Amino acid sequence: MTDHTSVKNAINAFYKGAGLNLTFKGDVNARVAEIFGEMIFATQKCSAALSWVPRPSGGKATISWIVKNFSQSVLRQIESKQSLTCAKEVVRNYRTKLQLAALGI
Repeated sequence: MTDHTSVKNAINAFYKGAGLNLTFKGDVNARVAEIFGEMIFATQKCSAALSWVPRPSGGKATISWIVKNFSQSVLRQIESKQSLTCAKEVVRNYRTKLQLAALGI
């Protein structure tokens, strides 16, 4: 599995864990990783479900940071958890930003 596929899987697991029927199909790049990291950190502020995720040492999330911290077993746990109500709001707030980043905008 490539790193880009792993990032897509992490984003899609996040969507599923939020109880949303969405699929991220965009291209993965550094900006997408950064915005997804922002989504995780925003969710940490309103939910304990992702409190275990460490902050990236460089400040911004990277593709390699996502791959390292979102293994297959972690993705299954996120997907199977109860709906993250605050994560739904985070997705609403960041979805367009994430899609634009995937387009390189």
